[in-house]
Amino acid sequence: MAIELDPDWPGLTVRSDSSGKGGPELDRAAIKEIAGQLEKALQKLTTATTPPATAVATAKGQTAELPGPPPGAGTLPDLQLQAALSDVHLGKWMTAQQFTMAINTAYSVLVGERGQKSGLYAATTGQYEAVINTLYQIAKSYDGAEVANEGAAPKSGA
Repeated sequence: MAIELDPDWPGLTVRSDSSGKGGPELDRAAIKEIAGQLEKALQKLTTATTPPATAVATAKGQTAELPGPPPGAGTLPDLQLQAALSDVHLGKWMTAQQFTMAINTAYSVLVGERGQKSGLYAATTGQYEAVINTLYQIAKSYDGAEVANEGAAPKSGA
């Protein structure tokens, strides 16, 4: 079974040669642009936001609600910093301790510990980064192959 190229895939073009036939050629500029766009999106998932306020100062007799999370909250560093709960947060009675164990298991499986790539969110951002690096490497390799091919081609008029 042959791999079929999607004709609408961004970055893929068909170059026609003098016979009217041509093979697929990668548009390296488009691939680099796609990788750059993916990189910007990844930064939104991996850049910490300002920690939300935990207290608000008010004049005597007044009350105020805490502001909500900052824009972009929920990134991997945010969750690794603020989503880990312990018995300090949930209590030390038996049901709370069991709940703490369940929360910690879910946290380590889904989010991962700080500075680690062990949780699903952390592993996903790591794989996302690998895709971006692969796209850049594809464009770089294709550039190198084209330069090598042009250097090996006979010079006209020589």
